[in-house]
Amino acid sequence: MDFTNASLTFDGPRITVRTMETSDATERYASWLNDPEINRYLGTKSATIEELRDYISNWNQQSNALFFGIFIKDGAHIGTIKLEPIDIENKTAMIAIMIGDKSTWGKGYGSEAMKLLIDWCFEELKLEKITLGVVSTHMSAIQAYEKLGFEGYEVEPQCLHYGDEVHDRLYMALKRPV
Repeated sequence: MDFTNASLTFDGPRITVRTMETSDATERYASWLNDPEINRYLGTKSATIEELRDYISNWNQQSNALFFGIFIKDGAHIGTIKLEPIDIENKTAMIAIMIGDKSTWGKGYGSEAMKLLIDWCFEELKLEKITLGVVSTHMSAIQAYEKLGFEGYEVEPQCLHYGDEVHDRLYMALKRPV
């Protein structure tokens, strides 16, 4: 299955998750990636609107990946979520999420977005397992993932470097319900 230039939308009770478009590269989005509190656990530490347009365009050209924006029902863009790589043959995908709008942190929007994509992966793509990687000390994220059913299965020591900080990465997996 080829996801190049796919256009997908998923509606939840409070949010819409849809494929990112270059027009979604806004000053608001760039400001998240330029904020040290938001980008603390991200590889990206800064971004311009032009860099975001290129980033989105490059994601949309990948055949085994999907990059989505998370929008609350009033249309406000609050974050991103991606599936990459999607391995149809082995029935797996890796998921990653960022809620950039700090005013929406802790309100369950991230869990709602993940649930929409997880359900689609299991029901439509017939995947068997979804994985993710998280900084092992990022307890609020780990707890949110555990509430969704993810379980830790491996720790990669001292592999994440954020400025002067070095962290372990915890890998977590969610298996398709039987």
